[in-house]
Amino acid sequence: MSSRVEHYLTERKAIGGSLANDWLEFESLYQSRLWHELTLRVTSFVHREELQQGDQLKSFYENFLSDFEHRINQLALVEIIIPISRTFKQVDEAIQFIKQVREKVKANSLAVLLCDITIGKAYLVTKNLNETKAIIEDLTPKFEELDHLTTVHSRFYDLASNYYRVMGNHSDYYQNALKYLGCIDISSMVLKEKAERAFNLGLAALLAENVYNFGEILQHPVLDALKNTREQWLIDLLQAFNIGDVEKYEALKPVWQIQPDLRVAEEILKRKITLLCLMDMIFVAGGVRALSFTDVATRTKLSPEQVELLAMQALSLGLIRGNIDQVDEKLNMHWVKPRVLDLRQVGTLKKRLDQWTNDVKQMSSLVEHQAEDILS
Repeated sequence: MSSRVEHYLTERKAIGGSLANDWLEFESLYQSRLWHELTLRVTSFVHREELQQGDQLKSFYENFLSDFEHRINQLALVEIIIPISRTFKQVDEAIQFIKQVREKVKANSLAVLLCDITIGKAYLVTKNLNETKAIIEDLTPKFEELDHLTTVHSRFYDLASNYYRVMGNHSDYYQNALKYLGCIDISSMVLKEKAERAFNLGLAALLAENVYNFGEILQHPVLDALKNTREQWLIDLLQAFNIGDVEKYEALKPVWQIQPDLRVAEEILKRKITLLCLMDMIFVAGGVRALSFTDVATRTKLSPEQVELLAMQALSLGLIRGNIDQVDEKLNMHWVKPRVLDLRQVGTLKKRLDQWTNDVKQMSSLVEHQAEDILS
């Protein structure tokens, strides 16, 4: 044991208090050179509430942890360093500290990624958005190249989603927030955080101009945090968008207009729900996908003159495929963009498959009965 470590532990033990047993255990594990066991104890120790004030953790690193940090798994070392860096009074000092550790763990790619993410979060806290953006853009392709899920993924998606939320980029926020929730155990989140994330995610789904699939968020367990609360209206609104229910959307208008972001984006929301209404009509129509302008206008609450423009928008966005018959005023569509389906939509699909099965059986029976005449 080095004289610095010995002096530090002796000083800590003399102070006593609630951490007295911890110092005794650290001394025993250190002297026994049980580095793995010591790493596990230190990992939990740095999160102790008693150590989050002042420079106690900084001193712990300088006088104890730094002595054997080279013996610790590099990714585990960064996990230990993160809560220590949060106690630094100056963010710039914390960033410099993480950069120094990054040099020490550069042989471990995941440890380096976690250092970069931690630095990115520090930049985001200080509103240094340019540096945060640079880190996210640098890390994105690196995570895309990974062929398996790691413990670092959730931290990256959390950083990215928080950045895009600050920037008001609803589409990228929605995608990254969903990925973050897919990387963690939802049950470990406290109800308040779960409800906040569910609300932000729901708003982003509505406001993002390229999100036309609401089945994914409606089936996500995080949305349960809003059920039977004063934010229940958001779930109802998402359900209306999922099936393009313009009437329900209009009925909920007095409620959702209270939310400033939605009120400002009313024109975007109106355009989106009419597009979703058209998509749902084509989906329900099944094999007979010739829709009259009048039927579409009635369901979308648009004028017949606006239906052609609506269809052109849907075609340009890749939501549907087909052609517009201007003479007969019909939409002849043969494809609608796949989405995550709710139970009603699954039921529609089942009926279509049943009809297809019956058609195949009838054709098979017809061939059987006529085969004899053909062969003879």
